[in-house]
Amino acid sequence: MPHPNNCLRYWDLADHIRIDDAVALWCGVEPAELASLNFETQCMSAKRAALVAALRAERLEYEDLGIITARGQVFKGAPIDELLEKGRLVIDKVSLRRWFEQLPFEDRPAFLFDEARQPVLPDGSDVVETNSVKTIAIMAHLLAASAGKYRAGERPNAGVIGEAVNDLAKQFFGDDVRGYASFHKKVGLALKAFSKELPDQFLKS
Repeated sequence: MPHPNNCLRYWDLADHIRIDDAVALWCGVEPAELASLNFETQCMSAKRAALVAALRAERLEYEDLGIITARGQVFKGAPIDELLEKGRLVIDKVSLRRWFEQLPFEDRPAFLFDEARQPVLPDGSDVVETNSVKTIAIMAHLLAASAGKYRAGERPNAGVIGEAVNDLAKQFFGDDVRGYASFHKKVGLALKAFSKELPDQFLKS
């Protein structure tokens, strides 16, 4: 069984959490381990009661996971006690962190407050990929503006930039630099995709 602290980086990726999981992590116990041992301490009971009270008083935001009806639709909106009883309630972690910050005593559970571990959350959307291409184009413009050898007229020279990247990659990482050799193609595609957008932005800056 992994140590609970080793699993926190995965809990960081979730934006909601079940109340029983929150109580276990609050006590420094991995939820799966707690379920297998089938025990609960007085402190765990008190912490769960505190979270339930905060949910009932609407001091914590939560989401109803819903239930699938016979027609295949998702029904939501049951009373909070029913959601708790049937395990259909998940707490918003941002709201939970704010709640902890307002407690009258110091209690900062690691699963919410270990700042050194907080990740840059991945995003598989097209927006992120588009912004990555934009970033390459912007970097090419910045490089061309800083040194004339990286320009072809008034525009960045994708071929020269790609060669420079490939040469420097070899210095850093050795001859196995697969992916860098064709970097000039990525630069060229990025510049082409945003040729109408970026020049005006740079002229105004």
